Amino acid sequence: MRLLKRLKFAWGLACLGLACVAPGVQAQDAWPTKTVRIVVPFPAGGASTDGMARAFAQELAKELKNPVIVENRPGGGTSVATLAVKAQPADGHTLLFQADGLFNAKLATPELAYEASEFDIISPLAQTNYALIVPASRGWKRLEDLQGLTRELDLGTLGIGVSSYSMLAARMAAHLRIKHRMVPYKGGVEGVTAVITGEIDGYFATVGLTQTVKDNPKVKVLAYTGAPGRNTFMPGVKTFHELGMADMVFNSYYGLAVRADTPARIKGLLSATARKVVDSEAMKAARQRLHLEDYVGSTEDYRRDVARMFKQYEAEFAEGAKAGK
Repeated sequence: MRLLKRLKFAWGLACLGLACVAPGVQAQDAWPTKTVRIVVPFPAGGASTDGMARAFAQELAKELKNPVIVENRPGGGTSVATLAVKAQPADGHTLLFQADGLFNAKLATPELAYEASEFDIISPLAQTNYALIVPASRGWKRLEDLQGLTRELDLGTLGIGVSSYSMLAARMAAHLRIKHRMVPYKGGVEGVTAVITGEIDGYFATVGLTQTVKDNPKVKVLAYTGAPGRNTFMPGVKTFHELGMADMVFNSYYGLAVRADTPARIKGLLSATARKVVDSEAMKAARQRLHLEDYVGSTEDYRRDVARMFKQYEAEFAEGAKAGK
């Protein structure tokens, strides 16, 4: 809970800082003055995270009339990328592609040399559901076919500790009354490849990544985490909710974060510019192409949603720690 309080406090300060930026003050310090880098904690190619980052970088460069590049720094449950951004000056030229791992890696490994409160979220980018994919060779046609499995179900995950992957896996296993084991990978493409080759039994792939393999005869899509009545990208596939698992409705959020000690006037410029780009027709088309949903709320709504999601991770982590004793 202390980590969550620090997060809320930092986000509150960020909101105050952004609200206090006046046009006259913005002009005092030019930004950007050099190449802007977006550090992505996942591998290049294939996954919707990398695709979203690159689409945004392209449009941001046009808006700023300044070079913007994507730097992929996978590993350590996203901590490698997070630490790389922390090591750079707090001048608004190094941004962190924010995903669940910013908080989860710290929960799993408290000794990591950063605090989540050292970063402020400046803009949402998109949101996505997950789909459970399994090797067709296993012979599972429906989710119910997993019931009664007498061995552990090997499911892929990104990074270490509590994550959207481990949380969804635990909930599904409880519903099906089976045991499971998490197998870590650096990126979604690696996890999907492991399913195709039969190395693991399943993987919760983002909807965008699922689209790349849904017609592959070696893959079967069993269900996805969408809300009732919404089926934007997965026609013909039932939601977990429809299958009686209401707590499996889940969105993962993508956003941008910056070092919290970045000057408020630069954070204000960053937030306003990023949101303008995110809401552009070009980015709406990019999200549609990547099978990602628009985040329709405000940046403050996004911060609240991320904080709410973090509460879920914190509760899962505490429950896991209790069970391990």
